[in-house]
Amino acid sequence: MFPWCLAQDQPPQQQSPGGGAFQLIFMVGAMGLIWWFLVFNPQRKAEKARRAKLDAIQKGDRVRTRGGIEGVVVRVQDDTVTVKIDTEGKVHVPFAKPYIEDVLASEPAAANESK
Repeated sequence: MFPWCLAQDQPPQQQSPGGGAFQLIFMVGAMGLIWWFLVFNPQRKAEKARRAKLDAIQKGDRVRTRGGIEGVVVRVQDDTVTVKIDTEGKVHVPFAKPYIEDVLASEPAAANESK
């Protein structure tokens, strides 16, 4: 007889129960760790760096707001930054610090680069 015919005559082997729940918990935990290292940890580091930039804003820094307005900082208070948004210096707009998206450069450094 052929070997595959012999295999049909044998009773099927049963697997031992109980390993499924532990494997499921282990896989969910492993996926949670992977998610933490790929998503949450880098996002937390980027937010920490952004907060450090906002805390270091000084008069003369060039900034961009979340609305896309770029200007030069003319005054920094506790939680408010006043930004000059025109070239003549007549329009000053106050923004809350969380609405400053990025610090682009310092105004004196940008003036030296253009010379």
